[in-house]
Amino acid sequence: MFIDLGFVQIDLSWIDNLGGQPFYVIMWHFFVNGGWILFVVAFIWGAWKNYVFLQVRKFAGKQKYVLLAIDVPKNNYQTPKAVENIFTALAGADMPMAWFEKNIKGEFQLEFSFEIVSIDGYLQFLVRTPSQFRDLVEAAIYSQYPEAELTEVEDYAEAVDTTFPDDEYNLWGADLVLVKDDCIPIKTYREFEDMSSKEFKDPMAALLEIMGKIGKGEQIWFQMIAAPADIGWQKSGEKAIKKILQIPEKTKMTTVDKILNAPLDVLSRVGDEVFKATGGELGPEEKPAEFSMLKIPPHEQALAEAIGHKIDKIMYDCKGRIIYYGKKEVFRKGLAVSGTIGAIKQFTSTELNAFKPGNNKTQSRIWAVDYRNDRKKNKILTAYKDRNAWTGKGPYMLNSEELATVFHFPDIEVQAPLVKKVEARKSMAPVGLPTDQDAADVGFDDLEEDASSPEMDVESDVTPAIDYDNDYFEERFAIDKTGESDKKRKEEVLQKIKAGDIKNASNEKVEIKSEVDDKFSIEDNETDEAPVLDEKTETKTLPTLKVKQEKESSDSDEEDSPSNLPFV
Repeated sequence: MFIDLGFVQIDLSWIDNLGGQPFYVIMWHFFVNGGWILFVVAFIWGAWKNYVFLQVRKFAGKQKYVLLAIDVPKNNYQTPKAVENIFTALAGADMPMAWFEKNIKGEFQLEFSFEIVSIDGYLQFLVRTPSQFRDLVEAAIYSQYPEAELTEVEDYAEAVDTTFPDDEYNLWGADLVLVKDDCIPIKTYREFEDMSSKEFKDPMAALLEIMGKIGKGEQIWFQMIAAPADIGWQKSGEKAIKKILQIPEKTKMTTVDKILNAPLDVLSRVGDEVFKATGGELGPEEKPAEFSMLKIPPHEQALAEAIGHKIDKIMYDCKGRIIYYGKKEVFRKGLAVSGTIGAIKQFTSTELNAFKPGNNKTQSRIWAVDYRNDRKKNKILTAYKDRNAWTGKGPYMLNSEELATVFHFPDIEVQAPLVKKVEARKSMAPVGLPTDQDAADVGFDDLEEDASSPEMDVESDVTPAIDYDNDYFEERFAIDKTGESDKKRKEEVLQKIKAGDIKNASNEKVEIKSEVDDKFSIEDNETDEAPVLDEKTETKTLPTLKVKQEKESSDSDEEDSPSNLPFV
């Protein structure tokens, strides 16, 4: 069989001959006639990927981490703005890397892990940091909370060495993922302030209350891994804004495009001239439609504005994770699972973004249910211990304001309700748990069937308390039980702050600002007066971050709280 092109004939008879041969003969024919190149390319690509993976593991194995327990002053009046300033300062840990460093040496951006832990009903805030960034972390915290205490502790998660299936313990866990694209923000702390009464409704209250309700033999772990994002995060947000506002993107022609379009442009112009010469008239040139905000619906304008506000701040690659672990005889999914997910739902905005449990949640409903559930439990427990942000679909972007919303230290108004002694009692499920319809709206429709049990026996003789007045966590996990080394460490860091000797990832000295503007509402920013928390206590944010309290006049009918009342 031939193909005659006039000046040349192509013989295709080899195709007929090859078609009648065995499959391995056909494959060998293609291999020896150039197909080997594909195998070489695939081999080189696979070898390179494997080499980079080994280099990444080697780099990760060299890293040393420090886990710090954070105790802020019990009379804390700071809003999440102070913690947002901490996250802004931690952007100094950004490690700019060239292509060679990433793809040959296997280096990657080191991450922080911000954690809230409840063990037997005692709560503790923690941060896990690479050892080389410890100065930066401590300086950022002390700059906003000079009276804070940081204690180096052992990893509490390593104390759990359970492998499932297990006869004594059970576990529920899930990654927290975003419902929509990560350029769209969640509901942040600024939206939890009542603009008329100036009262701040702390979104952490519900989560901390649930974590404080568990008893002996139970643990709830909340983890938010955060690594400074690479420069260029604005591009995805700007693209989304242009799409929402229907702004056409300008396309820039490359050199190749210009070369290919040149003949077409010449032919187009020649055709126009010929058309004119024959008496034809060219129509008016079409002008692109003019952009007008009046054509954009208000809710889309608000969405574009929210995206613009998000990408204007420091951005982090993040991954949230929740684990509930406990003995089977006290394991209560209705309290821990539905309660914690319901608390996380507070950050939901129907027009914006929301969190939901990821697909790796420890729940399977079809074939090999027990085996698959146990496998998921082991995997998520390992991911938590490793502080691995690359499970599921990997990390997503949150800015410093969003991070401060989901992880911040509660003020005194939130602490007060948690100091009550929990005796043996029967209580109703927490108010505000997600209904089936609410859960479906934001992806919570796969919670356990028994997670909404109407009543639960709560047996506990512990005091649910954020760890301000007790050393429950430190007594178990502190490396130096005396606390002397931690006090000495604090003095050294404060001296470094004063001397301006805090360094970032590039080993450059950075300035850690200690002044906090703790007012975030529009009305507050228009006045020099700090918001009043109640009728009897007035707080003022000073450059030294100290809080002054004006005591009630002596003719008040109410008495001060007893000095031995434990704050939480």
